[in-house]
Amino acid sequence: MPKSLRPWRTASATPQPDPARIARLERELGIGDGEPFTDGRRCLMAGWGDALDSSDVVADEYGRISLTGETGSHGLGAITSGPGGYRIQVDMGFHSIGPHLAAHSGLYFGRGIADTYQHGVPGTTGGYHLAMRQSGLMRLYRHAPGMAAGRAIGAGDVHTAAPKAGEPMTFEIDVTPGTVEVRRLGHPGWTTGPIPDDMHRGGHFGLSNGSVDNPAARPFWDYLVVTEL
Repeated sequence: MPKSLRPWRTASATPQPDPARIARLERELGIGDGEPFTDGRRCLMAGWGDALDSSDVVADEYGRISLTGETGSHGLGAITSGPGGYRIQVDMGFHSIGPHLAAHSGLYFGRGIADTYQHGVPGTTGGYHLAMRQSGLMRLYRHAPGMAAGRAIGAGDVHTAAPKAGEPMTFEIDVTPGTVEVRRLGHPGWTTGPIPDDMHRGGHFGLSNGSVDNPAARPFWDYLVVTEL
């Protein structure tokens, strides 16, 4: 299998690959025996890059990554998109569920500099963050410099199926020049819809434990692919 699909594996892990998902990634990336994106989208990033070199990142026995640092955030670098924007596709789940079902985790993106977004901590730059709650509620937030709390954008909470412990959910985040949208795959109604908002278009993005402070319930991520729109 090509090296570009191996960043989530470690020498000490016992990989349990999902052949269907690997085949899908190879098809989307146009490598292996698969065909490239049928609509011509270009792959910008695949896998975790240097994330596993950080002491704040740990891989489990399946090769999924979690964050161990006290801040609960980890930057993944910067996306340089084309004129149409970009799409982040990633799997995320929770190792366990509860007892606080309002607890959330997700991703942050759109930041202009490399400092990480931290839940509840005023930052020096603005951006967006996806909040996926353990109850199944999904929402997109915009955060501003100097503000500890984000501002919810879009029509309201998106009601999706409640996550199950240890099972991944697949998310797509689309950033165009004039809109942002988050979808949880699995049902056509699990989307924020395109939200008119062009306030932040920086390329820096990363992972966030959000408000989950119980190590047993911390989130995990897998299968990161970023493509142009």
